[in-house]
Amino acid sequence: MKRFGVIGHPVAHSLSPLMHNTAYSLLGLECTYEAFDVAPESLPEALKDFVNRGFCGLNVTIPHKESVSKQMHELSDEARAVGAVNTILFESGRLRGDNTDVYGVTASLEPFRSSFQKEKVLVLGAGGTTRAIIYALLSRFNPSEIVIANRNHARADELVRHFQPYAKAITLRASPADQATLGHLATDARLIINSTSIGMSPAIDASPIGDWVDVNSKQIVFDLIYTPLETKLLALARRSGARTISGLEMFLHQGARSFELWLGKKMPVDQIRPVIENKSKNRQQDNRE
Repeated sequence: MKRFGVIGHPVAHSLSPLMHNTAYSLLGLECTYEAFDVAPESLPEALKDFVNRGFCGLNVTIPHKESVSKQMHELSDEARAVGAVNTILFESGRLRGDNTDVYGVTASLEPFRSSFQKEKVLVLGAGGTTRAIIYALLSRFNPSEIVIANRNHARADELVRHFQPYAKAITLRASPADQATLGHLATDARLIINSTSIGMSPAIDASPIGDWVDVNSKQIVFDLIYTPLETKLLALARRSGARTISGLEMFLHQGARSFELWLGKKMPVDQIRPVIENKSKNRQQDNRE
């Protein structure tokens, strides 16, 4: 029996166990996948424990994506460039870090590639997933400008410095995330990506930008949150005529890539999508009651 899991803090909300265990069942694989809440100060010892317990791989979520990279024996080229790890492969006691968020972002945005070619992109947040977003935009797409807006301006500045060598002809800059500034930036951006946790269940009435932003039909709004499937931000964008991308796409594609790295098999994404959709809808209904 091969053992896998996801580590985070908190992690109880994760639907990764449902996604992977459904895939194992559909494909008849003898594998298990569990969620483990690991506090930041316990991370080094927890990783040793997973090795000793014979785990084959782990996914990594908030807040460990950046710090866990320092615990790896080896990093993939993408994980090294991004500076964050979301997938760990256990290889004879050695830990190899990879980043499948880059693949997830790329696959989610691919259908809209021509719409934001040579256009401005606004990214909300500056955490571990934001790193994958920036790297994917710089290496796989061709926007004219990427603006990283974050409440902690120093973190956004750090990302600009880190990724400047990859920017080439693309303008990369940091911005504060106060209401007035976001109102201007969001109106001017062709693509808006939310990589913060604002709007995630159970706080589903929150949004990183609100009705004071003039979202329009020419824009694309991508929210990486998948619980709920339609966040308050996406609902605002849809009512304004903008095209929207649910975080479910990112979630499925990054998970499918991890699955393939671990097992050398394709995850049956189309069969799993309705399972995750139903679970997310049920959670949203429970939160409203």
